[in-house]
Amino acid sequence: VLSGQFLRTYGKDVINIHHGLLPSFKGGNPCKQAFDAGVKLIGATSHFVTEELDSGPIIEQMVERVSHRDNLQSFVQKSENLEKQCLAKALRWYCELRVLPYEENRTVVF
Repeated sequence: VLSGQFLRTYGKDVINIHHGLLPSFKGGNPCKQAFDAGVKLIGATSHFVTEELDSGPIIEQMVERVSHRDNLQSFVQKSENLEKQCLAKALRWYCELRVLPYEENRTVVF
């Protein structure tokens, strides 16, 4: 967690990625918790970092279907790959100046 003081002092945008298993599966090993619960969709969100944890303006979100055919290893691999793809898109769009702030907590991506 980055403090507001750090973010103000740093003075530049910071982008974060997190899996879409929160807030349902908190604590240790959320992928195993989600796998054991039989979830059917996993996701990832890339967003700007703010003082409030995981609540900054969203840049990109992605989802992928999982099924009973997945084992824990393939489930985790799909989740990790999705996070990498989502972060890569957000960073590329940001570097290409395609992400604009909109209203209080939104972005426009074109």
